[in-house]
Amino acid sequence: TFLESPSTRAMASKAIQPGKYTCPMHPEVVQDGPGTCPKCGMALEPMQPATHEGPDPELTAMQRRFWVGCVFTLPVFLIAMAGLIPSDELRKLLHYKMILLNWVQLALATPVVLWCGWPFFERAWLSVLNRSPNMFTLVGLGVSAAYLYSLLATVAPSLFPAGFRSATGAVEPYFDSAAVIVVLVLLGQVLELRARSQTGAAIRSLLGLAPKIARVVRENGREEDVPLVHLHIGDQIRIRPGEKVAVDGVIIEGQSSIDESMVTGEPIPVEKTIGNKVVGGTVNSTGGLLMRAERVGSDTLLAQIVRMVGEAQRSRAPIEKLVNKVS
Repeated sequence: TFLESPSTRAMASKAIQPGKYTCPMHPEVVQDGPGTCPKCGMALEPMQPATHEGPDPELTAMQRRFWVGCVFTLPVFLIAMAGLIPSDELRKLLHYKMILLNWVQLALATPVVLWCGWPFFERAWLSVLNRSPNMFTLVGLGVSAAYLYSLLATVAPSLFPAGFRSATGAVEPYFDSAAVIVVLVLLGQVLELRARSQTGAAIRSLLGLAPKIARVVRENGREEDVPLVHLHIGDQIRIRPGEKVAVDGVIIEGQSSIDESMVTGEPIPVEKTIGNKVVGGTVNSTGGLLMRAERVGSDTLLAQIVRMVGEAQRSRAPIEKLVNKVS
């Protein structure tokens, strides 16, 4: 029933369309919907703040890969580091069981590299196709070199020179390096996505300061509730006691005090009368007011604050781009 009228269907289809996403390091990269930057491989961030609350699917996926990687990487790391424990009996056991332990490490490290680290290989391959080496090119090269060397050392140790092989014919692998690199990079991705999610929550709280509807007074004196997206400059809006000011404008009738703490930080309400300007999102205290809208939509002060916070969220220090180039 919600989608019966054509106007409602149009509004719903517009609401579910993916927004524009851009890269913090390369603002010239803009696309519809989430993805990764073809130049630096970083996750694209939304240009417009999301109004809906809910888990970030990208963060959820990265967290799942990180925890699975931790479970499989820990025993690989312990096997690789066990030789450093000062115990002659343990060293002898590891020496004679190296072939078996290599196969165990192969079984544990393979899902970490091929599943947990798959997004990094995708980004590394894109960097090659776009001739734009970046951090993920480095990660892909390092993990691939360590894993493929270790795979060959486990499956066909006889191909290596005698100096590489132990008395039992085994070659020491580097599965621990490949798995630990993947897990550490996943940790970095999780921390960055979590920070972005927290900033998004702050932006949503800013958006929540504005009311969803406004009471518009028509020319014939009839009053009706209208969504903010349908307001126009020059509309007359009734502000009853206790209500939030819908948009920026000027008072044309009435007298009251307005709580402007969300803009100025001043906790004491400010007296407003005919001719005074009011800001959208502020709260009317006692008296009723009639105002004329002067700035609506993205032109309001609150919308500009939200836009500036979003731009600050997407910005990155120039040193980050330099670090990627050096790497």
